[in-house]
Amino acid sequence: MPTATVCTDEFHGLGRQEAESLGIAGLPIVVVPHPMGGLREPEVDERADVVVEEIVAALTGNKDEIERAARDRQVTTKRTIRDKPLFA
Repeated sequence: MPTATVCTDEFHGLGRQEAESLGIAGLPIVVVPHPMGGLREPEVDERADVVVEEIVAALTGNKDEIERAARDRQVTTKRTIRDKPLFA
């Protein structure tokens, strides 16, 4: 079943690691700018408009090409999320 996961740039690395650990390293992950929380509907619509073609391509394109592109994709983040140790 064709699938396209949508996540913000800050969570792309986590999404990629999860996909790899589940044996689906070629999972297409469509990336939108972080954050999404707190945006008004028009702002969300604008971001969706930017990636809608990528989502359609992930759902309808050549499976092997999509998986290869997903495995090779690199995403630069702004590092707005800070890691904190759980036990410090």
